[in-house]
Amino acid sequence: MGTRRGGWPATVVAIFLATTGCATHARPAALSQPSPSVTVTPDVRKMALAEAAKSLPAVLSAPGPVACSWNDDQWQATAYDEAFRTRTATISSTTLAPLLTEIATKVGGEEAFVRSLCGAEGDPGISPVSPDGRRVAVQVDFPSSGDPTHVGWLDLSTGTFTDLTDRSNKKGYVKETFSDKDPGFAPDGSFWFRRDSQQYFSADPNGRLTPRRLSLACFSNRDEDTFYRVVRSVAVLCPGIVHPSGRFAADPGGVAVGMASVQGVELDILTNTVDRYADAPIHLPFGMKVAVRDGGDLRDCDPVAWINTTDLLCEGASNDFYTVEIDPKTARDDLEYVQSTEVRVKAEIAPATETAIISVAVSRDRRSLIIAADENNSTATAKLYRASLVSPSQPVEIGPIPAELREHFTLLGNYQQPVRAASSVH
Repeated sequence: MGTRRGGWPATVVAIFLATTGCATHARPAALSQPSPSVTVTPDVRKMALAEAAKSLPAVLSAPGPVACSWNDDQWQATAYDEAFRTRTATISSTTLAPLLTEIATKVGGEEAFVRSLCGAEGDPGISPVSPDGRRVAVQVDFPSSGDPTHVGWLDLSTGTFTDLTDRSNKKGYVKETFSDKDPGFAPDGSFWFRRDSQQYFSADPNGRLTPRRLSLACFSNRDEDTFYRVVRSVAVLCPGIVHPSGRFAADPGGVAVGMASVQGVELDILTNTVDRYADAPIHLPFGMKVAVRDGGDLRDCDPVAWINTTDLLCEGASNDFYTVEIDPKTARDDLEYVQSTEVRVKAEIAPATETAIISVAVSRDRRSLIIAADENNSTATAKLYRASLVSPSQPVEIGPIPAELREHFTLLGNYQQPVRAASSVH
């Protein structure tokens, strides 16, 4: 049987032509239309964490002076070189703002905040930042003053906030809530805070709480705005003037010498402790009182810092600075009545002046005193001076207070000496 023209071979050709014809009129698959440009929104949270994780350790470890300022409820801390000319690192609460807003919202509070690295007057006492710079101590306040405050830490490596107060609160049939405040980190990295304005607690990295005792040293001069110092396992209310041994502190107070009275120091033993504020006795333990004799005259001494284990830096009544030598054995815990002793001026550090002292700081190496001063007590025109603690001479002018830090200016004191492990505080 013959094959008709236009049979199977012709059909294949027709199908092929039809297919290619359809393909010719179809939209090319290989040529995609250009997509509109995509705007990448920066992750503000990640940026804040990264900046804080970088800047905080840099400021804390800076070898030069650190200065702080406060403006519109925002603080800034900046580290400089020794000449106070070049900024080496800076951090501000503005950097942490988006993270703190997130924490306040999560907890249901009104405001979450981190204290300035310089504290209120140049010495933060307990640090708002952990020694490794990875965590910051956060306090959350609530809209009503009657509501409890919360404390915890923000881990800058993960962005996680650990709310220690919420962990402690009991919910259900029997409720119990706490009001915690004044959080910070001790030199060993433990987290500390004050509960119900009465008792101190510490927390390990897992959040396990341990009640701590309160030293009666400086108790009579306590100030709610002055943050405490942690010396091993005890909360101490005299930041800046704890002796390097960790055994006692120089507490400012009046000293009676014969018929005269002068501003001097009382050497308070740190091991006199109580569990809570309310447990403090009416009559506090006696401390040896120290008066300064300059020639035939008595001289005021407001203790500033221990320069080493024997030399105490004093500020006099006329904005003068000098050192005295005190034997640590003078501090005793067996006194049954008020006793006093006299010491003499060892070295003049900065002479008396009518210029107002705005802020002072001892350098990290304990070799110099930095003074911010101005005739009119104005930070706008104040100048910085450096006085040697090793080879005393006239203070040398460094320059003006940096313009970016003139609002509520203060210097980080770097007051606290490392406490020797050989001493013990129980």
